[in-house]
Amino acid sequence: MVEHMAHVLSLLHHWAAMVWMTPDTVGIAPVATRAIFDALAHDLDTATTVWRRQWAMPFTAPFGFPVLIAAGVFALALAWPARVWLLGRQFMLLQRAPVDHRLAVAAKAVGTVVVSTFMLAIAGQIVWAGFTFAIPLLPETAVVLRALAMAMGLTGLGLGLGRALRSPEDKAWRPVPLPIGLGSTIGFYPFAAGLMLGLTNAIDQTARVLHASAPGWAMAQALIMVVEACLVARFLLLAGKARTREIEQAVSHHTGPAVPAIFGAAALVWALLALACGVWLFGYTRFAMLLLQELMWTGLVLTTAWLLSGLLDALLAQLFDADWTVGRFATTVVGLRRARVKQLVLVGSALLTVLVWLVAIGLVAAPLHGNRAVVAEQIRPAMLIHALQSLNLSPRTIVMAALVLGVGIVLTRMVRGWLENRFLPSTALDIGVRTSLVTGLTYTGVLVAIIAATNMLGLQLEKITLIASALSVGIGFGLQAIIQNFVSGVILLIERPVKVGDWIAVSGAEGTIRRIRVRATELATADGGVAIVPNSAFISANVSNRADALMPCRVELALAVSGGPDAMAARDAILGLVGQCTAIRDQPAAQIHLATLGDAEWVFNLRVYAAADSTLAHARSELLFRLSSQAPTRGLKIRTA
Repeated sequence: MVEHMAHVLSLLHHWAAMVWMTPDTVGIAPVATRAIFDALAHDLDTATTVWRRQWAMPFTAPFGFPVLIAAGVFALALAWPARVWLLGRQFMLLQRAPVDHRLAVAAKAVGTVVVSTFMLAIAGQIVWAGFTFAIPLLPETAVVLRALAMAMGLTGLGLGLGRALRSPEDKAWRPVPLPIGLGSTIGFYPFAAGLMLGLTNAIDQTARVLHASAPGWAMAQALIMVVEACLVARFLLLAGKARTREIEQAVSHHTGPAVPAIFGAAALVWALLALACGVWLFGYTRFAMLLLQELMWTGLVLTTAWLLSGLLDALLAQLFDADWTVGRFATTVVGLRRARVKQLVLVGSALLTVLVWLVAIGLVAAPLHGNRAVVAEQIRPAMLIHALQSLNLSPRTIVMAALVLGVGIVLTRMVRGWLENRFLPSTALDIGVRTSLVTGLTYTGVLVAIIAATNMLGLQLEKITLIASALSVGIGFGLQAIIQNFVSGVILLIERPVKVGDWIAVSGAEGTIRRIRVRATELATADGGVAIVPNSAFISANVSNRADALMPCRVELALAVSGGPDAMAARDAILGLVGQCTAIRDQPAAQIHLATLGDAEWVFNLRVYAAADSTLAHARSELLFRLSSQAPTRGLKIRTA
């Protein structure tokens, strides 16, 4: 066991040397077992020495110890009973408030996040102030206490988000409906994410002020990686089980699942988790830690942005309601029509939502501006302000970006309409080439408009290169089917093995091609329905492209016939009945083939074509009515096989 642990420590030290790439570690081979344990013992001795020195420091005043105890008690009171009391009072006030239920729910959720974050952050600052006032702090102790105070703020953010989503006071006040079994999960794991972000920063700061050795810091990183990976994996497992249960219940009750759509991105998160663990095993510990913590930080930030955007939308709708003062002022004094007020509310809500999400993107990208593997160290106020300033979010740039995006989409649609309706029909190109050109132009034009609009807002792609690289790998694993269909669609649009109007059979679906999209192809089936076939099926499966011009009008039936003297008499009787049906064409003539021979029953495959003035479904229905009503007159019993 000892030899195994020594081998693990040796590998960890080697990985740490690869990651940090400091002049004193580059090129050094794994140290001996004794040297590793000596380094760990040295780290423990350094920590003990600092603790003893701090413990030996006298209080700055005779009442220093009572002040320190009072600060701790006051901080604890703020973090737990006072916070819970404030949240209860907030819930009671919102229950009695004369506002729409949607606004009350959104206000309760955002208020829970704000109160929890503020109270725990203040509690951390009070503890920090108590220690500063009561005891002369060593520089090492001061750094660690500041990191712990920041950890309390991050923990408060996660605690508030979990409580806001779970709404333990009343499940009807949850901002999003949750299935059974997901409430406790959604309440605990945001809290755990905030706690781990804060503790990781505290551990990192402690290792730096104590000048921890490479083996010691490698072991700390390994522990952090394991805990964070287990948290993310456990959350994904529980969310996946809840989503599966809800989908099964939705299918049985013919309703839509209540699980938020964001849980559909679990495949991508699984891929990023696997990527983090994989690169860590290869020695890229900094990148692995950054990726895992960025996942947790992104979840906290985007959830907060979603709650805030919901609150702003509900608040605007309530303020401009006809029963409220602002709404009455807009309609009676200003003279705006009620429909126009609603349109303005929608536009204002959309602009505020865009602003909130742009700020959220800046906060998500903020940790990528630094060169540290700890996310919490990169989200200090100065760094966040610098990251948000780079977005260039002024009213002028927002309006210009929206204008550029709108003009780009409008121009794309105008050019598409001109090509589709005027220019391309005048050329000798077939419908398949024309569809390919129009589709490619649409996607290119929209992409150019989006890039131009984001550049106006200062969202340069080079600022998020690191996370984009990780996402590209994650997309390759988690969204493999979508990428495969996309590439297959591009191949179909370029090579054109099939085109619009062809009657094809592929992967169990058969029909006429109505539209070829980038991800899937639409087929009009014989029964009047529409089949959506992934484009990858046209590349990986056998495709039958039939040249029969009347294929869309063909009706095929399998008929079981009994009661006649023999199979030939039964065949002639069926052909006679088909000839009397006015919904069936005379040419091409009906075709009938004996498929199964029995003692008193025969199975025939009948193929006919619908008349020009009849739909496929109508022709099939009329033929079945004819066979059902006239077969007994000829001594036959006919049923579909």
